[in-house]
Amino acid sequence: MKRIAAALLLVAALAAPAVAAPRPDWRVPNDPAANGAVDVDPVEPAPVASEPAGPAVTPVVAPIPFKNTQVGWGLSLMLIAIHRFDPDTTVGPSTGGIGGFYTENKSWGLMGFEAARLAHDAWRVRVGYSHFDVHYKFFGIGEDAGEAGRSVDVEQVIDFGMGTALARVAPHLYLGPALLWMRTDASLDDVALPPEISAPSGDFGAANLFAPGAQIERDTRNDDYWPTDGSLVKAKGWFYTSALGGSRDFQRYVAAWSQYVPLRERLTLAANANVLAAAGDVPFYMLPSVGAGEYGLRGYTQGRYRDKVAVTVQAEARWHAAGRLGATAFGGLAQVAPRIGDLPDALVLPAGGLGLRCQLTNEYPMHMRVDFAWGRKESLFYFSVGEAF
Repeated sequence: MKRIAAALLLVAALAAPAVAAPRPDWRVPNDPAANGAVDVDPVEPAPVASEPAGPAVTPVVAPIPFKNTQVGWGLSLMLIAIHRFDPDTTVGPSTGGIGGFYTENKSWGLMGFEAARLAHDAWRVRVGYSHFDVHYKFFGIGEDAGEAGRSVDVEQVIDFGMGTALARVAPHLYLGPALLWMRTDASLDDVALPPEISAPSGDFGAANLFAPGAQIERDTRNDDYWPTDGSLVKAKGWFYTSALGGSRDFQRYVAAWSQYVPLRERLTLAANANVLAAAGDVPFYMLPSVGAGEYGLRGYTQGRYRDKVAVTVQAEARWHAAGRLGATAFGGLAQVAPRIGDLPDALVLPAGGLGLRCQLTNEYPMHMRVDFAWGRKESLFYFSVGEAF
């Protein structure tokens, strides 16, 4: 582990570009009374800094080895641009990028994204598109399937596009519509599922999924990449419908809360709780699962525990040195169930772990992370960019 972590940190340091020296205002002010803070009136524009505090674009170019719980070891190449659409440096920057990956089990993918802050952060527009051809293991549905640990091999080709446009409607509060489209073709490597693993037969084969949605979020964090104060609360609803030409009718809901508390200089406590729920004719690959997606609990193979409801609670102590390096210690719990009312009787899935961090640029605290986590029945390595929550 030590040799692997050291090698990854060296790759990150060599790949990080030369950028401007750190500036004192790289964190977004959280106090409206602070000098240069974001204007809390959503109608009036925030004051614009008289001089830019750094380059208009900060590039991050890095080949990143990673370890995924389903696809194994892989290598991704990410070309990320941290940038601004206007000269107002009192608000957080925009982030865009393109990238691709290839893994030891011959999974691969290409992606592009943009998370833009516009008009002094009065608008937050996010768009993305990706194409994946992935090979993974399907364990079945429900906690009993996860405990059994028996799986079959699945190949799935996915084209995925999404967009959201959130408007600031009150201080720190954003609301807006969303649209998601996915074309997918899932197939079993074997002819049929074994009797102990069940999934609706209609889940395999080609499908088109369309979902209008809505999202609301309240964001008081002092930074997007390594927050040390404030909170982020999100609620999302996706309404997949055949009325737009889709193959299925179902819904997905997400409610998530993250809190960041400074304990002392360079030490932060981060906490997260989230609930994912699905209803209707949900294909297995759209069911909530432990360890997958945003705010996933580390220590569990993605998709091993999946059902119509999943809840996760986790906390992490984050320490950062004066230079590029940092470290974390984390732990959490998760549950899955067919209904919310069944959660009190559901199996509790504990997890914990330790991690190292290496900052990829001088100007912004975007990190490569190396985590080792242990769960109920397995221990896993993680290598990626960005924090778990």
